[in-house]
Amino acid sequence: MSEKTVIGFDIPIDEETTMSMLNSDPATVYRRLRQRTPIVRLEAIGRIVFTKADDVRRVKMDTEHFGSNDVTTPMQRAFGGHTLMRKDGCEHVREREAMKGTFEPSCLSSYWKSEFEYLADELLDELATNKTVDLLTAFAQPLSARYLKKVLGIQDVSDEQLFSWATALITGAMNTSLDKKIFNMSDKKNKEMNTCFDQLIANKNKNMDYSVLSTMLSHTHPIEVSQIRTNMKICIGGAVIETRDALLSTLYGLLSQPKQIQYCIDQNDWTGACAEGLRWVAPIQASPRIVKKSLIMRGMLIPKGETVMAIQASANHDEEIWENPHLFDVRRKPEDNQTFGDGPHKCLGGDMYRMLIGQVVIPKLFARFPALSLKNKNLVDFKGFAFRGPTSLFVSLV
Repeated sequence: MSEKTVIGFDIPIDEETTMSMLNSDPATVYRRLRQRTPIVRLEAIGRIVFTKADDVRRVKMDTEHFGSNDVTTPMQRAFGGHTLMRKDGCEHVREREAMKGTFEPSCLSSYWKSEFEYLADELLDELATNKTVDLLTAFAQPLSARYLKKVLGIQDVSDEQLFSWATALITGAMNTSLDKKIFNMSDKKNKEMNTCFDQLIANKNKNMDYSVLSTMLSHTHPIEVSQIRTNMKICIGGAVIETRDALLSTLYGLLSQPKQIQYCIDQNDWTGACAEGLRWVAPIQASPRIVKKSLIMRGMLIPKGETVMAIQASANHDEEIWENPHLFDVRRKPEDNQTFGDGPHKCLGGDMYRMLIGQVVIPKLFARFPALSLKNKNLVDFKGFAFRGPTSLFVSLV
């Protein structure tokens, strides 16, 4: 039986927004779109976007109408295979379950927290030799790289190499023009990653621990080596840059509001700061989905076959949910921001990030450097449409 005809208004086209606007000041763009055209086709990116919180959540939760299984994007070439991020149903669940053990609450509390505490102390000792630093290069970048290498089980890789891999994967995945030079670079980095992973797999009996790689290799129903490789790459492509940017955004929010730092100290609780940082500037601003079945939303026809973007950065600033959403405020009542997604593809590493940053890194940082302050609040610049965070964060430690 053919799909029932769905009738609705055509989706309006936005020709006003430019890529420059989305890179430099997306919050202003999304505020305008939420008010005027919450579902709109942005000519600048050639995609239908959803900017209201309810719509963004539906795009991620409504598996009847929206899915992730799309082999037509540059992502498959960029990652050297079809990752679990772009799969649905049983196929997605099988690969997700294979790495899930690393992120279980019991594993976080019994193993990873002490590992993260040791790592944070090590980096704070290195920071203490300075009076003024850029927290991006001196702290957030090495922290995100070294924590992720521990979690993935690839500790022999340098920080620089890990970031070069992540950059190549992300650039390749966004290569909608199919530029051969960009794919040549991601191909080269894929070979490096595959060689690294294959060497570790060959020596698996010597290196079994609680890492993602070990968890996938020791799973009761192990997945294919090709999928182990591509799903390791998903963790690299997202987590290392996402962690760095989210931490820096949170620290900038706190350092811009010293009274909120004191509030967290008085409450002996930094979890609100961690959650607010994720809401205030979502490190990954948007998530793609493919329309599996035509539907009507807000009176408009969302056609089958379209690739759409759910803008969690906009959902996290929806005025119907958040009061003064443009302000960083650790005292907000706990609300479920959408930074880590919803539904089947909700980020597996969300709880791990919150523990790392909210329970370990931020409290240790401010305890070690109680006089920590911004060098110049007005010089902090945020960039990025897909991934977003400060381009630097210069501080005085004493």
